[in-house]
Amino acid sequence: MTAASKNRRKQKDVQVLDIERDYTMATMITEECINCGACEPECPNEAIFEGEDIYLINPDKCTECVGHFDEEQCAAVCPVDCCVPDPNIPEAEQLLLNRAKTIHPDKDFGEEFPSRFRN
Repeated sequence: MTAASKNRRKQKDVQVLDIERDYTMATMITEECINCGACEPECPNEAIFEGEDIYLINPDKCTECVGHFDEEQCAAVCPVDCCVPDPNIPEAEQLLLNRAKTIHPDKDFGEEFPSRFRN
């Protein structure tokens, strides 16, 4: 295998991995997004960013606000209700809490942390 073909294979593997990672979270911003930006400053993890046409969520940073609030802040402020759970990709509270602990290692979440799962 030549160096060029190895490089193409690596690029292909990265693209596949990125596509798979896009589907590892339960919260998504739908095409109904009007690009108003109301959601971006509300995210405690800075997971929301402006895409070409709509805002997007970084799956490595989204915790669905578990550990911070009892509801997803992006959904709470969205004027068109386009921040919604993806019913095909549910994530468990413990997984989201572990992600929050990784993102915020200095924060003490305690036993009674806020979570949409506890409403």
